[in-house]
Amino acid sequence: MNPSNPSPARSLESRIYAVYGQLPPSERKLADVMLQHQMDLALYTASELAREAGVSTATAARLIRTLGYVSYPAAKREIRESAHWGSPQGGAIDRSQEPVRSPSLAAVVQTNIDNIRATADGVPPQTLAAIVDACVAADRIVLLGMRNGFGLAHYAAHYFGLIKDDVRVLPATGTSMAHELSSVGQGDHVICFAFRRRPRTLPRLLSELRAAGAVTTLITDISASDSAKAADHFIRCRCHSLAPFNSFTAAITIVDYLSCTVAALLGEKSIARFRRIDRMVEMLDDVATPKTDRR
Repeated sequence: MNPSNPSPARSLESRIYAVYGQLPPSERKLADVMLQHQMDLALYTASELAREAGVSTATAARLIRTLGYVSYPAAKREIRESAHWGSPQGGAIDRSQEPVRSPSLAAVVQTNIDNIRATADGVPPQTLAAIVDACVAADRIVLLGMRNGFGLAHYAAHYFGLIKDDVRVLPATGTSMAHELSSVGQGDHVICFAFRRRPRTLPRLLSELRAAGAVTTLITDISASDSAKAADHFIRCRCHSLAPFNSFTAAITIVDYLSCTVAALLGEKSIARFRRIDRMVEMLDDVATPKTDRR
């Protein structure tokens, strides 16, 4: 492996993303742990991170050198001094260079494939199973989209709404978060989409929803720490992009997987709901279909 020497101006995420596909499995596991703890990395020694990842301290030393840091203390100092962790640009670009102005379609496709694969590889099967079971058992699915998670919440609501009777996005337009969430409780499964620049109150919010009896799932990025601990289940998505903002392809793929699997487990129930919706569309919606749109 001969990765390009990362510039000191680059974030931890940018450095790891530059070499992630070339890392051996042991170093990749440690890289994932470092990304998960990047916000509080100063609290950990290299040995503690290696122990959590289940790798040797020698592996930690190799990874630190591969990432272009002189030593682990130097890495902690540079990460602590970085002011970019909360930006949508956090792991996207090398600030020592001009951003790519016109990437090829093939490069964008490959980046998205890498994001999806890294995210899927990092999700324990038991976590996916628990989230799916919570969706199936829920009387109501509530989708929360925090800031740039807003569109993902609506995307998820569309597909879950095709197979479950009570699916909604909160807060509704013109209402307050506190007013809407006060009705969430036993029988509800809350799926929250929250990525960089999450609300500071999110851990408290998730804890409150759990105390009210709801099951909570957080779909987030690899920078989440306290908010991930506050949820019943969480999935960290890789959001690397060639542009100066995040890619949510991996998060969309997770939604696709969850909705498909829930539909399969619900079986005839989900099919019956879909057929009802189809009949209502034909009756009430002025839309073209293959039968009517022959122009």
